Amino acid sequence: MKKIYHQKKSSYPIRTRHALSLLILLFLCVSAHSQAFYGGIAAGAVTSQVDGDENNGFHKAGFTAGAFVGLELSDIFELQFEIKYIQKGSKSSTDDQMDFSIKLDYIEVPLVVSANLGFFNINGKKFDWISFETGLSLDVLARVRQTYNGVNEPVSSQWKSMCFNGILGLKFNLTEKLQLGTRVITSINSAYNGNKYRAWRFGQWGAFNDVFELVLYYRFK
Repeated sequence: MKKIYHQKKSSYPIRTRHALSLLILLFLCVSAHSQAFYGGIAAGAVTSQVDGDENNGFHKAGFTAGAFVGLELSDIFELQFEIKYIQKGSKSSTDDQMDFSIKLDYIEVPLVVSANLGFFNINGKKFDWISFETGLSLDVLARVRQTYNGVNEPVSSQWKSMCFNGILGLKFNLTEKLQLGTRVITSINSAYNGNKYRAWRFGQWGAFNDVFELVLYYRFK
């Protein structure tokens, strides 16, 4: 695998910090003033890859944690808004002679719609303990790190400060307040501005984050 050198990346720009501050303020206002909404916290594990680099496979492990608010639209549908910290990126496999990794930490802001599958009834058994969900998320880049054989490398400034993702997942009701969620999260647009990484997706070349996520959600009410 080729060794890649990059320029040092500065902290993400002021406009990104302002956008993130507004999102957090909106989250807190909705949680505090709307009695129709439920809220809670979430934490879990992720495994990821960057489609377009030279590391094929979901070898990069990480974690995610944050909070959410949601609204029950009906007996079937719910709308949920989240703010989470998530670790994405890429890592060479254990079979590779060179240890190379890209660590991309984001503030993730998902908006998802879920549908409870209780309307399915097979032999008198309802599936009301399972929900299907789909949605979109905005990623705000918080930090980039890159290592080669255990040594930190200068990081490219061409990683985008924001990118968008599509979400598909399932949630399983463990108790009245506790849910286990599984998600596939994949980039819609390239997370990288340069031409160093060359994957083709949605009519463009670039680098795309792909994530498998396993998360516990705890509702306060």
